[in-house]
Amino acid sequence: MAGEWTATRLDVVDVRSWRRVSVDLPPGATVLSGPNGAGKTSVVEALVMACLGVSFRTTRDAEVVRTGATALHVGLDLAGPGGAHRREIGYAARQGRRLSLDGDTARSLGDWRAEGSVLVFLPDELRAVKGPPAARRRHLDRLLEAAEPGYAGDLAAYSAALAQRNAALRHVRAGRTGIEAVLPWDEPLVEHGARITIARRRAVLDVAAPFARWLEDLGGGPDGVLGIEPSPEAISGTPDDVVREAFAERLSAARAREVAAGMTLSGPHRDDVFVGQQRAGGVVDLRRVGSQGEQRTAVLALLMAHRAYLGARSGIPILVLDDVLSELDPVRRGRLLDAVVGGGQSILTTADPAAARAAQDRGARVVAVREGLLAA
Repeated sequence: MAGEWTATRLDVVDVRSWRRVSVDLPPGATVLSGPNGAGKTSVVEALVMACLGVSFRTTRDAEVVRTGATALHVGLDLAGPGGAHRREIGYAARQGRRLSLDGDTARSLGDWRAEGSVLVFLPDELRAVKGPPAARRRHLDRLLEAAEPGYAGDLAAYSAALAQRNAALRHVRAGRTGIEAVLPWDEPLVEHGARITIARRRAVLDVAAPFARWLEDLGGGPDGVLGIEPSPEAISGTPDDVVREAFAERLSAARAREVAAGMTLSGPHRDDVFVGQQRAGGVVDLRRVGSQGEQRTAVLALLMAHRAYLGARSGIPILVLDDVLSELDPVRRGRLLDAVVGGGQSILTTADPAAARAAQDRGARVVAVREGLLAA
């Protein structure tokens, strides 16, 4: 086991509705409890920004700055497998983002961010099961970006080659150039695509058993099934050492159809992740026929399985569960609380007093949140 990540103190200035707030975070579970609109989500948003440098609510840092303020600042004391550090992030209009680690200015976001330090569940995370394939790919890619060095670079390089290749295919279709304009992009597409394919299939294989276990533990029933549905389908089951060759052959065979379509028809950009369950009548596809409760439980099981995957590689991440407890029935809520309280650091938000009491009964620290005020 690689250890675990623990945040100890969070200092927030001019984030959303908060003018200034500080909170000490103990190990284990902390529940931020209060009415809707009190600023609970903004506190955990600030924590995630201090870990990863980005908000989970917007891609525009300016939207996070409190109305009437000119800049924001967040500081976080974070301990991880590599030691304890003071992390700071700031943003000001016309100045942009500022990052520092232990008082030293960071050269880039990639150098600064604490990959794998935090996992976040939001109400719209149901898309990881019931949403389109792109949502499931992104859910898996976030895990691999945090755990596998070089994976983010392969994704970026693949996306760049794909965009160039698609543009070339459109030019060929329009008669502005010949097929030779497409060929230079096949090599980088195949090279990076093969590495992405292999990384995804290995990760899903590693996560499948923990997913099945957590699905049952969280009340979703036994025999959960997780699998990769690769594109092109022809490489399914292909040994890792021939994936590259199989992908290249598929591109060559499909070239005429791709010119007609003006796009690359197969590759990791069209992968999907199967989320299902073995039942008496066969395997059920929870993506399509699962109830809202079943899908929510499946997403939480995926999250816990991802946490175990990261824990074995880069340290158990902090688990942030935003507004999930009120969406679960009492039995499943209790099972989730049993799973997260005492299993690494977790921070939960809820507007449901009954959910807060249930967490407190299991040993979680409850912090009351009212507009402009935190009180343990």
